[in-house]
Amino acid sequence: MADQFRIDHFQFKDRDAYERAVKEKKIVQAMREKFRFSDVEVAKKVYVKAVEEQVFSTVVGYEFLLELRKSILSSGKAPEKEMPAIPVQGGGEERTAASAPNAGNTSVQRYKRLYEGQKILNKRMKFVLFIAILIVAAFVVIDVSSEYTVFTYFTDYKAKMEEELIDKYEGWEKELKAREDALNQGQ
Repeated sequence: MADQFRIDHFQFKDRDAYERAVKEKKIVQAMREKFRFSDVEVAKKVYVKAVEEQVFSTVVGYEFLLELRKSILSSGKAPEKEMPAIPVQGGGEERTAASAPNAGNTSVQRYKRLYEGQKILNKRMKFVLFIAILIVAAFVVIDVSSEYTVFTYFTDYKAKMEEELIDKYEGWEKELKAREDALNQGQ
């Protein structure tokens, strides 16, 4: 029973931690088969991505990351300043199901959703900006083609009203004179 939750030289207290470690061991094996870690640049890219996305959460994964880190630093092709530290989350097996190995993936998924939402918002904002520019252009065209512009509306309008009022009074005056002359001739 003591060897029930054992992987390599690590003994786990509970089944959840053990199962996470088994998954991480499979991930490590798949990475070793897929990537050529003798190439320092490949090793560095894999290391940085695994650290940023927090792919590993058990000692099995941490051991792999430490091994990668040591081989990269020993090659001398990457200074230690460029290598991010290995993030240890919650002391290994004391982690809860909410912070399981897929927690890094949910963070990535969250950022992907935010990115997609921002792309949609940007498209909408471009459309709104286009409509606003069309409206402003329409106002400019209307303003240029009309008798009164925004800048001359009040000054020209006032002058025109005064001229119309004067013309109206002159018309009344002529009409009154014509009636008066008609009355004077009729007498």
